[in-house]
Amino acid sequence: MPVTDRSRMLRPVPLRTAGAIGLAGSATVLFGVALPGSPFTARGTEAWFFGTSPGSGPSIVGADHRFAGLLLVYGGIAVMLGSWFEMVRTLRRSPDSGLGAPIAIAVAWAAPILAMPPLFSRDVYSYAAQGEMVQRGINPYSRTPSALGGGPFLRLVDPMWRHVPAPYGPAWERLSGWVVGASGHDVLASLVGFRLVALVGIALIAWGVPVLAESVGRSGTVAFTLAVLNPLVLLVLLGGAHNDALMLGLLVAGCAVARRHHVFVGLVLCAMAAEVKVPALIGAVFIGWWWSGPGSDWRRRAAHVVGAVLFGAVVMVAIGAVSGLGWRWLSGLSNPGVVVSWLDPATAVGLLVSRGADGLGLSGHQAGFVQGARAVGLGLAAVTSLGLLVRSRRVGDLSALGWSLLLFVVLGPVVWPWYETWGFVFLAVVAEGWVLRLVLALSAVACFADVPAAHLLAGPDPVATGVGWFVLAAGVTAYGVTRLLPSLPSAPFRRQPAPPRPVSSPPGRTT
Repeated sequence: MPVTDRSRMLRPVPLRTAGAIGLAGSATVLFGVALPGSPFTARGTEAWFFGTSPGSGPSIVGADHRFAGLLLVYGGIAVMLGSWFEMVRTLRRSPDSGLGAPIAIAVAWAAPILAMPPLFSRDVYSYAAQGEMVQRGINPYSRTPSALGGGPFLRLVDPMWRHVPAPYGPAWERLSGWVVGASGHDVLASLVGFRLVALVGIALIAWGVPVLAESVGRSGTVAFTLAVLNPLVLLVLLGGAHNDALMLGLLVAGCAVARRHHVFVGLVLCAMAAEVKVPALIGAVFIGWWWSGPGSDWRRRAAHVVGAVLFGAVVMVAIGAVSGLGWRWLSGLSNPGVVVSWLDPATAVGLLVSRGADGLGLSGHQAGFVQGARAVGLGLAAVTSLGLLVRSRRVGDLSALGWSLLLFVVLGPVVWPWYETWGFVFLAVVAEGWVLRLVLALSAVACFADVPAAHLLAGPDPVATGVGWFVLAAGVTAYGVTRLLPSLPSAPFRRQPAPPRPVSSPPGRTT
């Protein structure tokens, strides 16, 4: 495969070497979060088996541990990112390499992450509290975790979410109840269960991404490396035990089996994904569009889209009825929007308009301006996604789906780092050129999105603080200058495309 002259000058790093270095980075993150006072994990004796004790308070020793842990975490993330970049570069030069080595490396990198306390987020503690509510017969849509009245399940929930109903689907809430019940109502065992659920989601992504790549004539090995070995996926989705991992895994698997001509199975999987988080229903829209096969007119495609969405909705209704939890969860879909931050584009526009209105004497309407801006953002995402769907033959089926998911994240009410994986995983299948650079860059930035309070960034010794940050910055800069500034190969990692096949089954055959 031809590559640019500048990229040819860079000697590729052997996969085993890059994998071993990345494993060292993953282990370094583990050591960092295990030190007392880590700002990346929850505090409390029930929060995990180790690394979550309150620490040594304000003492010099405690501050030393905390600062050392912070440097180890950031340093480990940087090492994992560098190893990931090198693996992508190496495999793009030989895209027909097998999946054996990347799978083995993914298992090795994930092993330390499975042992870590929940990282960068306390959402998993909310899942456990809602599961405990379900086990006690308390509807998580009409009551909030505060209904538990106390105990370790409630203590670990972020105060922001203690008085907020669950925004997740009935299937997820029932699954949460099963996890807590199987654990014997033990908090630590429940957390292990949710981590394993996230691992199942990652495994579904790992299976589905190569299948999607093959369906569009791309390298499954490169796509697997970009999607599954992405430190954002491993550290944030798996490390945080987010239910987004299961949602995304079901969505990827649904799209993969649909492109293998099992449309209704794919729609069922998408409906199950939407039962975790409703944005996954976008997958049903795209499966309906693919259903007609290439060359179909827009009327036939539109009819199949309507049929696919209706079928998915029927499956969701059936799941909701079996769950016995009802449909009040739909009213809680806006609950994540209680977070108001300048870092969320739509929210920032609302806040900016509110500031302008304050200057004109129209103060006191911030909430209205923010809600209006968010509504406009979601409307814009919907309209743009519709345009991508209609033009997906030109844009690319998976590109259109990936960009649509990413648009709903960026223009939605709140942008959490793990939400970005929704679009990145699909874009990873077809990423090349500037899209590849964007996925690499934004994934790297999102890995560092969890920034502790400013006073935690310094140790008790100013000299040690300066030396620590200098060494970390110097290492990242040296790698950037020697390995990143030379451009990545711009040639696509495309295999010979297979003959186009319609997604739907021929007449007379079942799907």
